[in-house]
Amino acid sequence: MEKRRESVDRAQEMRDAGATYQQIADVFSISRTTAWAWLTPAFKQRRREYLNSRKTHIANRCSLYNSRHAKRIKKQKACYYMNNKEEMRAKMRIYYLGHKDEAYVKSATRYALKQGAVIGATAMQLTEIKEIYRHASEDPKVRCYLCGKLIPKGRRHVDHIMPLSKGGLHRPSNLAVACDTCNLSKYDKLPNEIGILI
Repeated sequence: MEKRRESVDRAQEMRDAGATYQQIADVFSISRTTAWAWLTPAFKQRRREYLNSRKTHIANRCSLYNSRHAKRIKKQKACYYMNNKEEMRAKMRIYYLGHKDEAYVKSATRYALKQGAVIGATAMQLTEIKEIYRHASEDPKVRCYLCGKLIPKGRRHVDHIMPLSKGGLHRPSNLAVACDTCNLSKYDKLPNEIGILI
């Protein structure tokens, strides 16, 4: 950030001395538009207003592009992950260590409540749900329902087998304990998409 600030200051000096945006762009190996944006304070505000006015159009174009190139995008993401696995895992670990006090149980339950997935649950079902979360956080030996491996404490997630976003309910029959790796890679896939028979 500091380096960029220095570059912008230097570019401003060049502009004050009479340099064109193209000359500035050539010196810093950036586009002429970027040079103009650096030296025009109102640019960001104008760009924000423009993007807000075309938000729906842009979202539709992005959605169309993503659906047409889904396989290629998935392949690129997988390739990026394989090439940067250690770096990504380190970032995730730092994030988790910094957010330990935020209980996963609370966020999952809050999300479920948001989706209205708890509405209609009986007192018995709510008790069973609490027991599943207790089992996930306290029991010494817990296996991941996806990969079958023993999960150490601190890496256990309670997963909705049928994702809430796809109509699943926050019910004991739809909850299972998964390791963080499997749960994060499963994301909001349906059981048949990852080979689970229900």
